Amino acid sequence: MTTLQTLLFTPLIAALVVRFLTQRPQLMAAAGALTTGVLWLWLRTVEPSGTAVVFWGQPMTLTPDNQVLLLFLLAGLFILFGLAIFFPSGDWFVAGGLAGFALLAASVLVRPFTIAIALVLLATGVFSLTVQSGQAGSVRGSLRYLLATLLAVPLLLIVSWQLETQPTDWLLPPGELAALAALLLLAGFPFHIWLQAVVNEAEPLPLVLVVGLAPLVPLALLFEQFATHPNLLDATFQQLIWLSGSLTLLVAGILALTAVHLRRAIGNILLLDMALTILCLTLPEQVGWETAVTLQIARFSGLLLVAGGWLLLKRHSAAWPLDRLPAGLGRRSPLSLALLGIGLFSLLGLPFTLGFAGHWRLLTAVAQLANSGGIPWWLPAIALLGLGLGAAGTLRVLVVLLAKGDGDGGVETAVSDPLWLQGVVLFTLLLNGWLVVFPKTFFAVTAALSQLVG
Repeated sequence: MTTLQTLLFTPLIAALVVRFLTQRPQLMAAAGALTTGVLWLWLRTVEPSGTAVVFWGQPMTLTPDNQVLLLFLLAGLFILFGLAIFFPSGDWFVAGGLAGFALLAASVLVRPFTIAIALVLLATGVFSLTVQSGQAGSVRGSLRYLLATLLAVPLLLIVSWQLETQPTDWLLPPGELAALAALLLLAGFPFHIWLQAVVNEAEPLPLVLVVGLAPLVPLALLFEQFATHPNLLDATFQQLIWLSGSLTLLVAGILALTAVHLRRAIGNILLLDMALTILCLTLPEQVGWETAVTLQIARFSGLLLVAGGWLLLKRHSAAWPLDRLPAGLGRRSPLSLALLGIGLFSLLGLPFTLGFAGHWRLLTAVAQLANSGGIPWWLPAIALLGLGLGAAGTLRVLVVLLAKGDGDGGVETAVSDPLWLQGVVLFTLLLNGWLVVFPKTFFAVTAALSQLVG
């Protein structure tokens, strides 16, 4: 009981405290990093009992498997809050991240699926505040992000009710409802519009939080539900996933190639990566979950690199234009451009990036199923076409950023990268290269998280 109270209430109390530090963004981020760091160190020492404890009327269980998931979430938040010390990301970023973690932790620990998925909805409501982060202007991104989960959760609750009561007069079979809910959560076509809206309006670090880190929990809940009720994965479910996944790949690839500004290019490259996670839902149970975990962790890593390059490049520009690509911006900080480019290539899963392992695993699994007739033959072809279009779009963006812009002409930039900053970026690039060449740490994390559903 004490373990659950510490795990759930400490982030909520810390979130309340940091809300009083909004005028000191660096101190607020440092307090969030300290909280998550201490919680991570403490949780590592806890011996999970694996027995259910009734907490607030609901059975909750801390097992070795969900402990690994919580440790990964805490480590991700620690990194994001640490970066927020140098790159403030709004007055709700730290408080929303801490409160959202408490709700996600409760959804991981609680036993009934209906309560767990309802807690995910509450967490999404908190994370939507981090997307907006108190900025004046449009709230389209945060509202669409919240609306996608607000529509998906009732569908999953209906599916759970159908499976428990076995009614005979179904308006829609549970497999179709589960497929629609999964597509809403994973930004599958035609529900992909919420992702681009979030990318257009969120700061880089909140984007990493809501797309790269938080989705691990609803993804785990979906796979647990599918493992418990394999009858959900019927022919209609698979056809909807195949159709939506292929259309998402095509749309994202074309839009990435023709993106008119940098945020849109990043959003569509990210959508390509998420489309592959959608296809994991139709793979054999354990293979699908392990591949989805690998893709999600690589997405978090790639988005961290993208966010770093994004934030450093913006030091040389007040705001990126929303009607064109910022020509020549990369010439002012080549290392920052390299950070952005490697992050984008990682999201596409190109060789010699952290994203390659997950993409290769998915593509080979899809190709094997296509050869055996388990999935349509055209699905792997469309996946390769979409990724190819995305790679061409990324090269186009990098070429424009390196082109000689109107403001180059030998004029000194208003902001130059200090030597220590260049050293940090170079160290990050070398660390990424080391993980690519010696991926033991990366695969150890994915293997540990893969045990959550089995």
